[in-house]
Order: sequence, then structure tokens, then C-alpha cells
Amino acid sequence: MSATGTSARCLLRVAAAQLPNVVGDLDGNGERILDAMRWAEDEGADVVVFPELALTGYPPGDLAAREDFVGRAVEVLDELAARSGRTAAVVSTIARVTPKRSWDARERSVAISAAVLCDGQLRGTYHKVLLPNYQIFDEARTFAAGEDPAALWRIGETVIGIAVCEDLWSGDGPPELQAAAGARILLVPNASPFYQGKPDGRLELAAEVARRNGMPVVYVNCVGGQDDLVFDGGSIVVDSDGELLHRAPQFTPERFVLDVPLGPSRDLAGPVRTVHARPAPGRRPLRHVEPVPPASDDEQVWAALVLGTRDFVLGNGATGVAALGLSGGIDAAVTASVAADALGAHNVLGIAMPGPRSPDEELEDARALAAALGIRFAEIPLRAATPVVGAELEAVLEAGVGSRAESALEARMRAAIVWAVCDELGHLPLATGNKSELSIGAASLHGDMAGAFAPLRDCPKTLLHRLARLRNERAPVIPARVLERTPATLASEGSAGPPYDELDAIVVRYVEQGESAEDLIADGFGAATVHRVLQLVDDAELERRQTPPGVRITQRAFGQ
Repeated sequence: MSATGTSARCLLRVAAAQLPNVVGDLDGNGERILDAMRWAEDEGADVVVFPELALTGYPPGDLAAREDFVGRAVEVLDELAARSGRTAAVVSTIARVTPKRSWDARERSVAISAAVLCDGQLRGTYHKVLLPNYQIFDEARTFAAGEDPAALWRIGETVIGIAVCEDLWSGDGPPELQAAAGARILLVPNASPFYQGKPDGRLELAAEVARRNGMPVVYVNCVGGQDDLVFDGGSIVVDSDGELLHRAPQFTPERFVLDVPLGPSRDLAGPVRTVHARPAPGRRPLRHVEPVPPASDDEQVWAALVLGTRDFVLGNGATGVAALGLSGGIDAAVTASVAADALGAHNVLGIAMPGPRSPDEELEDARALAAALGIRFAEIPLRAATPVVGAELEAVLEAGVGSRAESALEARMRAAIVWAVCDELGHLPLATGNKSELSIGAASLHGDMAGAFAPLRDCPKTLLHRLARLRNERAPVIPARVLERTPATLASEGSAGPPYDELDAIVVRYVEQGESAEDLIADGFGAATVHRVLQLVDDAELERRQTPPGVRITQRAFGQ
């Protein structure tokens, strides 16, 4: 955006660095921050904004309770401050504070902060005021809350406010206090994890805050997978009318610089800390860049699965290779496709393990899928091993093995084989189970969900069909017969559940939206079906507690 026709005093050149979220990597994160600080200076930026806890990674968990980790974080921040230049840098990290007693009377001596660095110095620190303690957030347990929500800073002639993530959400928090005290722009570091619909909600929030306070909002988010969380970036800038000025791409690191029109001048109602007062020399006009339009909901989910799987595999020291069982079903097909997109086809090994009653066409489809994806493929038949183990079981049980137990036995034998391959080759095993089966305990414990990571853990079966067709639009890799073969009801798999479309609708409303049996029945679902499904969901908690982490794509997923 060019400053042509507008007084330079009414613009602030803001750079943003949508960095990877790497928890615990203080030195690596510090190098990434320093590189972006130098880039912002070359761009003539007045200030560069980084995501929440860009230095420590988010969430740091109990690392924030380790004195050695906190101490090293302070050291790295001091090193960054000493190497800072004319461009101010808003770097979020953890900081020591005077011990404070909180809601549970325990003292906390560490805060989430946004440090302002400039001209070789640490010019001051804003401490996050509002600490979320819901859904996946657990900040109030660990951190002390900030006590200066109206803190202001002066960069050149511009008075700015800084808020950190949750500080934006209350409607009467730091942004309102800072605007009333004289701020003309709000800079907001964020660590906002993805779930379906979240990007639109962020834009609505930033626009509402901007309109309510009459100042633009620069919202900078991190990107990357951390266990079951995926941070999708999608950083945004809105003007004081709430109109979108810029939106960064999702699911990839990104840098951008923007001349942001400021809100109106205001009388100052409090002290202001001066960061620097020197304009950038000979600053060039910026080329206007259109905001990146958001992808479709299903495309965002696919990207989240790919990013979450990639960062989990690589972040846990695997050789970059994942292995999984290929059954010829849609769960394995989508898992393999996600793994190939995440790690590269040559880094994925699919193992077909047909049992005594496995149809030949399933093995054919597994071969076709592997060939279309270009992944490595192996076959280890169970036809000889299963009857031997079954016979020994019958001797112990003094009875025949039931069909469901036999099916679970085969699933667990397949899991053992995949783990054996991974143990020997340094691979990471991926579980293939989905949310529909997981919700009612239909996934074999230590079978379908026995990998180290379950990419589809939060994906219902109905969504998997859409994702498979979406992936096939790019290239036809999943055989059509795989889509057609998936049973329309869990009854064919030994469960008393209803058809998938009905099951998934009930689970979404019960688990994610908190509706009761009475709510569901009043809305037209059969009473017997509702009570049966809700009972199955409640009874399956044991199985769910023993399954691996997987990518969260919903606001309220199974797990934490």
C-alpha cells in the first residue's frame, strides 16, 4: 500500500513475521526472530510484530516452570535486544515478574510478555493481562497476569497499544483502555490454534475491536503443529473501520510489510514510553498486495492435517518416514494421502496385511493407491499366522473366538507388525482410525488407533469422504472403489451404531455443541438411537484415553 496522497504522519509502516511455532527451541527461534528483524529494517519498517511466545513456542507447558528455561529465555531476549536496530521489534516471550498470588492463592513469577526492542536496548515489556483457562488453554495455572493494561508506546510520532491474544477478546479489556488513553493503532501477537470456522471468527473479532476503538488492528499469528494443535497463521490487518487491509496465507510461514493508516489523534491520558523518534531514511513506497482469500473449509482441514502430521513426525525425531497399514479402506487411503503430502511420497511406507477373509479387491485397491501416490509398498499376509494364533486362543478360552474378537485380533496383529517395522527402520507409525469409530468405541483398542499419531482422530467418516474427493480433484489417487466400499452403517462392523451421517450429526451436537438427549430428540432424532449413541460415547472413554494424539480440527475435540 503506497503512502501517495497521504501524509506520512498518518501512516505507520508495520512489518509482521508469521513464524513457525517450535516449542522449546530458544536458540532456533531466536535466530528466526533476528533474521526477521533484519529483514524488517531493510524494508524500512517502523515496527515488526511477532506471534505470541515466538521465542519460547506455544504452549510451553511446564517448561515455564523450569528456572533454567526461563533464565535462558531471558538471556536470548537480551541478546536480541542488543542486536536490535532502528526498527522496533515486538517480541513475545516469557518474563520474570514479582511473585503474585492468583485465583488459587499460589504465587506465580512468570508472565507472558511482549518485549519492545529497539536501538540495541530492551525499551520495556507489556505483560499479558487476560489468561485463558478453557478448551485447550491452561495459562492461568502457570502464569501471572499483567497489571498495566493501558500501557502505551511511542514509535516516531505514533502512539501504539500492544495486546496479547486473549487480551483482544473481552470487549472491555486492554484495547479499550489503550484507545481511551491515546493509542492510534493496536499491535497484537497471537498463538491462535486452528479449528473449523476459526479464521472467519478472528477477522470478525479484529474488525469489531477496530471499529469499537477507532484504530487499526495488526493481528499476527504463528504457524505449525504442536502435538494435537495446529496453528494456521492467517495473520490479518484491518483499518480503523474494520475493513480488511491484508490477510497472510494460512499454514505456511510468511512475512509482510504494510503502510497502515492510523486512527485519529487523541489526547493522552497516561504515560507513554518512547521507543524511537527517528523516521526511516529514504523509505520507498510499497506495492499494494491484495489480501489472500481464505481457502474452503475442507481445504483448510486438509492443510491442517498435512501440517500437523509433518510437524509431529519431524518434531519427534523420526527419520522423516511414516508407516501405516493399508487395508483398502477409506481411513487408510486418506491417512496415506495426508502422509504423502506431508512428508513426500518417498518417505511413506504402506504395508498391506490381508487376513484369511480379506477380499482380494481390497488388496488390489491398496496396491493401486500406493502406486498412484508413489509411496513405498509392502505386503505381509496374515493368512498363515491368524489361524495359528486363533487356535491357541481357543485352547486357552476353551471356546471359539467370536467374530468381533477375531477382527480385533487381526487389527492388533497388524499394529504389531507396523510397530516392528518402525522400530527397526526408525519410522513413525501412523494410526488410521477416525472420529466416528473413536466416539463410540468401534475402533479396535491397540489396533486401528495404535500408532504414535492419528491424523484423522478428529475427522468423522462423513468428512473423510469429502476429503478423499477433494484430494482426488488434485490428482486421482484414491480408487473410486474405496469410496464406494465404505459401509453406510457401523452395524456391519459389529456395532449397534446408526448410519454414519446420523451418527456424526449426533456426535457433533453432543460432544462439540454440548446438546442433551432431550435437545436431540426434540429436533427429530429417534429417542432410541440418541440414547444408544450417547451411552456408547460415554462408555468409550477408556478406549479414547489410550489412543495417540491427532490433529484437532474442531473447537471441542476428544482429548485434552
